[in-house]
Amino acid sequence: MKILSGVLRVSFVALLVFLCTGLLEDKYQGSFDPPGSYPYGRGNAPDTVRLEITDTLEAFQDGYTARDLTQLKSFTERLFAQDNMSILGTMPREACIGFEHAVRLVRSDWQGWGDCRFAVENAHISSRGDVAWFSTVGYVEFDLTSLLVLPLRLSGVLVKDDAEWRMQYLQFQFDLDLTNVLVLNILLAFWLAVEVILLIVTVVRTTRKGRTVAPAQTKGKSEST
Repeated sequence: MKILSGVLRVSFVALLVFLCTGLLEDKYQGSFDPPGSYPYGRGNAPDTVRLEITDTLEAFQDGYTARDLTQLKSFTERLFAQDNMSILGTMPREACIGFEHAVRLVRSDWQGWGDCRFAVENAHISSRGDVAWFSTVGYVEFDLTSLLVLPLRLSGVLVKDDAEWRMQYLQFQFDLDLTNVLVLNILLAFWLAVEVILLIVTVVRTTRKGRTVAPAQTKGKSEST
């Protein structure tokens, strides 16, 4: 019985590990191929605009590849709009409103996040007049360990300012497949229910055993007297 119980527990933990690993699956293999494999479509931007936006995104990629803090000021001044700049980060309540707050987020990313790679050439890029918007995919390989690689989505809005495209809005998002979370919750709830039932059974059996032993001990004392 103990062997069976141990096998069941090991199997259950292995299933949980398998499901959790599925959350981290890199679903964008192939999105970095030569242009033509657009994960979100190509967009409606004319070729000239697309080329300009792509140059901006490549400069953004270069900054996140080098992560050179000495270039942070020139990087943000070149790529970010000074007015109404905002970035939404990956963490809850990580909303950076204003140019200075946006700079702090980039500094934090470069200092302690990891190597990011974005599918720049395959980005969806659309535009209308002096406003353009884009979306693409990528991943981050954390400095903590190369085994932790999470898929990302990057989207944003750019405005043309003094003949230069600058980002006015950015959003980073971990693109984790949370489908298995519901399954995990159900399994954990089932496991908890089983453990509670086993605990109740153990308590009841112990209580009954204690009640059975007490009268027997009392009877033995009476006979000896």
